[in-house]
Amino acid sequence: MAVSTRRVLSRQQVDFFHQNGYVAVESLLSPAEIQALAERSDLIGSGQAAHIPRERIQIEKQFRDNPGAVTDMLAAVRKLAHLANYDDVLRRHSLNAKILDVIADLLGTDDIALYGDQLFMKPAYHGSAKEWHQDSESFRNIFPMDLVSAWAAIDDATIANGCLWMVPGSQRWGVVPRHLIPTFEAQFGPTGAYPAQPVELKSGSVSFHHSLTFHASGPNSTPHRRRGYATHYMRSTSVMDPLQGNVHNLPPFIQVRGRAYPGCVESIPAF
Repeated sequence: MAVSTRRVLSRQQVDFFHQNGYVAVESLLSPAEIQALAERSDLIGSGQAAHIPRERIQIEKQFRDNPGAVTDMLAAVRKLAHLANYDDVLRRHSLNAKILDVIADLLGTDDIALYGDQLFMKPAYHGSAKEWHQDSESFRNIFPMDLVSAWAAIDDATIANGCLWMVPGSQRWGVVPRHLIPTFEAQFGPTGAYPAQPVELKSGSVSFHHSLTFHASGPNSTPHRRRGYATHYMRSTSVMDPLQGNVHNLPPFIQVRGRAYPGCVESIPAF
């Protein structure tokens, strides 16, 4: 189902996304919606959510190397992945019409499936950096490589506490082989050929980036957490490469809007 009119974004915002590979929408989510996300992220991150498989929780490397040093799980958890299939609060967020309206504007369709989701905790003082990468290098079983991620700021995301950085226009490069990334990374600085841009967000704002856009995040050395919840969307007409298989042991895709198509990605109803 093609989108005939834009739901949320201006023409300038859509054009900015297609030119640069990302766009931020300020104050998209209400304080109540963010509070629900914050409370559920802490419940899951603390390890007290029995309905979340333990293998979905990843702690910071320094604690993986020394698990006996963990005295507070919330201060140790780095990220949690693929939770919406198990948790009602996070699934409702993935279905939030305000987010899906933006996704529809950017993908040009109301037939949308959820590929997966990630909850980034970035704890105070030692939240680690994430290196430069393209999501489609990880989502390599899905074609076309034209997914969009919605990164919702639970806390304010600043340069100091490790906000996302984007390389404008890099979504047009295709998937860059890992062994070549250092060559490009050396040119991502402020005076390089491909200057990166920080995407600082206030709590409740959401940034949207293309799955081929190079992005990274810095470390958090501040006393403030930087929690963010990312939901990754694709067109229902996307196809999963059977030779790649299920590269991340993903739970079933969720149909979040519109219809599914025979022969394309298989998805389950949202509820």
